[in-house]
Amino acid sequence: MSSSSSQLQSGEQRVAKFETFINDVLKDSLKQISAALDVINDQISELEDVRNTVDTMSQLAGELPAGKPLKTRVNVGCDFFMQANADVRTFLVCVGLGCYVEYTRDETLAHVRVRTKLLKERADDLRDQGARVRAQITLALHCIQAEQGLL
Repeated sequence: MSSSSSQLQSGEQRVAKFETFINDVLKDSLKQISAALDVINDQISELEDVRNTVDTMSQLAGELPAGKPLKTRVNVGCDFFMQANADVRTFLVCVGLGCYVEYTRDETLAHVRVRTKLLKERADDLRDQGARVRAQITLALHCIQAEQGLL
């Protein structure tokens, strides 16, 4: 009688350990991976916005007569706009840590292309890590079911 009682108690302890591992380790890891993936997706979206802006400004500048500057309105804060003449021959691009580099149109597009490729590779790696963690959670849940005799 005491051996079946101790087996039941040790089975409950193993189930509790699996549940603790799932909740404290695996789910926390999955949250961190998801947060990192969100940050990378936001960066990719910003780079796509830069590419679209460069393409639009270049197209608008191409439609203007030669020597005439591209006039635009710039929001300087609190929805207060000022008229500006934009030079579309060069673009200031943030390359990180608050540093900006002046690029030509082609250099800007090349920078965006390379940066996007690197970020997409990192996002793919994070998705793979997330899939592995989800598989580990599933495996741990199956172990719990087997321990409880539900399988």
